[in-house]
Amino acid sequence: MQTKARADNDKDTPVERDWIAAAREMLIEGGISAVQINPLAGRLGVTRGGFYWRFKNRQDLLDHLLLDWESSNARHFLDRLAEPGTPRERMERLIDLWMEELQFDPRLEAAIRQWALIDQAVSQRVRTVDLGRIKAIANLLLEAGYSTNEAEARARVTYFHQVGYYTLELGETAEERLAMRPHYTQVLFGYS
Repeated sequence: MQTKARADNDKDTPVERDWIAAAREMLIEGGISAVQINPLAGRLGVTRGGFYWRFKNRQDLLDHLLLDWESSNARHFLDRLAEPGTPRERMERLIDLWMEELQFDPRLEAAIRQWALIDQAVSQRVRTVDLGRIKAIANLLLEAGYSTNEAEARARVTYFHQVGYYTLELGETAEERLAMRPHYTQVLFGYS
């Protein structure tokens, strides 16, 4: 993966963000192979030349797309745990992030993971994000008074549970999921 996308992401213009948003939707709808320049230009109602005005090539767009995931889903996850408050309050905010699905898009998460299955560089980035998320949860649980081993185990189980929940696509209603929340909280974090 190129590092230019990482450095330039904060400088993306509104038009570049439109291209990235459209590419994100194509990734979610059809996987990484669906993210192609001509269909993308057609979706935006512009010429192929408009793409090359903003991106060097398809790989440059894909670099921006992966960075988009890191600065949205991945970043919001860590931000919730870093906000002020007790460990319990911060964990509740993380659970809210997962349940509300406003700043965390499970469809994007699943699409990125599918992409990682066929691209080693993406797989390494996803692994780095996964390990960072698990570490952040474990640190929160350490702060809450759990031993190192128990904090690590609970962090992993919590994270694996959430990834598995999205992977299984259970199709629960918001009400059904909300009804299970206190039970998950009790099992995963030891408090009700």
